Amino acid sequence: MLAVLLLPEFSELEAALALEAARRLEIPAYTVAKGRKGTLALAGSVWTPTYAFPAAPPPKALLIPGARRPERPAKDASWLAFLEEVWEGLEAVFLGFNAHLFLAEAGRLPKEVAAPGEVAEALQALGYWVVPGGFHREGKVYATQGGLALLPALSDWAGKAIEL
Repeated sequence: MLAVLLLPEFSELEAALALEAARRLEIPAYTVAKGRKGTLALAGSVWTPTYAFPAAPPPKALLIPGARRPERPAKDASWLAFLEEVWEGLEAVFLGFNAHLFLAEAGRLPKEVAAPGEVAEALQALGYWVVPGGFHREGKVYATQGGLALLPALSDWAGKAIEL
């Protein structure tokens, strides 16, 4: 089961891409956020999460789309509690274009990551090593450059090509 974590002002593209990839891989998927009220996305749409934190079933994989100021929710105890609750049971965590900052603030980002431009610079300033490529896996964390770079990372985890 794949959970897509909807941070405030998340990337609709990355969330939709993950949900479609899961559908094509025949992996159950759902969206989850702090509450069940509508969550504003970057391009202005509003999504209603399938589950709020307390009711979400335990996922095998978690995808965190990029968002505006993704580090802010990681300072909120309820976001951290959700991450803590599901972390040990996760096989994989996928990071969208700047979701690295959420995981870094939460203290769970591995030292070696793939990341795009400004995000790479911010991570290097925090002591992380940025490696070239669309995605880099360290442990269970797939750090990506975001957008379409999520597809090969999801394919790697699933062991199957994703045809869109």
